[in-house]
Amino acid sequence: MKQILFIALTTLLLTGCKKIIKQTQEQIAESLILKAMTDGTWQVSAYNDGTEYKPEFDSYEFKFYKNNNVDAIKNSSTEITGTWREDVTNLTITSQFAATANPTLQRLNGVWKMKDSNWTWVKATQTINGKLTTLELRKK
Repeated sequence: MKQILFIALTTLLLTGCKKIIKQTQEQIAESLILKAMTDGTWQVSAYNDGTEYKPEFDSYEFKFYKNNNVDAIKNSSTEITGTWREDVTNLTITSQFAATANPTLQRLNGVWKMKDSNWTWVKATQTINGKLTTLELRKK
């Protein structure tokens, strides 16, 4: 009976430890993404769905905040504030600008699947109206 109890407790502890380790790894990853995104400003270096829309973004910079707001800055003034959030589990970033935002900024709305990144750039994709759309951001 003691052996069964010992095995059950050991299994419970190990399973619980694995869950804690996984949660801690996810928290560290979220913290790193938050740090990378909120440190400095970003520019769109590519936006393509078969047509290159990058020139529409040339006058914009984006400032991401820890409270999940993002400012679209044009000519040194905030044009509009939207929202963003990261999902470490699914490797996505979701961004949303209001329907009152201009069409260029609305192109950024949606769930972007991160394909590659480092501290100074991000490459992400999503399918919009049946078209694979690629977005690249670079830290300024």
